[in-house]
Amino acid sequence: MNHPMLSRERLKYLLSLGRKKERLETGQVIVEGANILEQLLCNGVMPLELYLEGDYPLPQIVGNTPVFKLQKGDLERISDTNHPQGIAALYPVPRPRDASFKTALYLDGISDPGNMGTIFRIAAAFGIGAILLSESCVEVSSPKVIRASLGSVYWLPYRVLPANLLIKQKLSLVCLDMKAELELMDYLPKDEPTVYVIGSEAHGISAELVKASAASLKIAMQPQMESLNAAIATGILAHYLYVKS
Repeated sequence: MNHPMLSRERLKYLLSLGRKKERLETGQVIVEGANILEQLLCNGVMPLELYLEGDYPLPQIVGNTPVFKLQKGDLERISDTNHPQGIAALYPVPRPRDASFKTALYLDGISDPGNMGTIFRIAAAFGIGAILLSESCVEVSSPKVIRASLGSVYWLPYRVLPANLLIKQKLSLVCLDMKAELELMDYLPKDEPTVYVIGSEAHGISAELVKASAASLKIAMQPQMESLNAAIATGILAHYLYVKS
């Protein structure tokens, strides 16, 4: 099938979505790469438009989605990757929403897009019910976050919640803190809604959250290493909670 070439005017609009301000104002984002697009399609998240460069094959389940051909080099211009795979799509940005949960994560100041997306992917894999974000966290609609999450930012409930409002909700809070006395393997999750707090490597968890927490946990490891990457630490925690559930 011959697909129309993308107009220069439309290309200009897609280029603008490389800026956070434009993504949030328009509610749209460019996502690049075959694996992430396939994962989104399999989970019922349909693109608004699809873009192909060269002879890249058309996915089989795009339905009535408009498909456009790109001139050589245009895909690299509209995506944020250095070596795009030949396919990208326009999507609505993932939207925050409320959800009931037994287990949730609170991310306090996670600013790295790779870490943020990986934490979403981990949470989806191990049955975390929701993710709550401090106001200083990176933008969830960043293409890097979406790719690192393997699309899970679209189906795992999340919302931004300042720390003081989280504390007012009277939920059971548990901090992951490498300086804590109690080891994760000695912790038994309680049968009540619990929010596990993860801090950034640079700044850790805010003092007000530590003070409001019912417990603090540490991951046992060799003493010469003082901390773990936030996403790796979350993976260990989430898997432990999954096994214990």
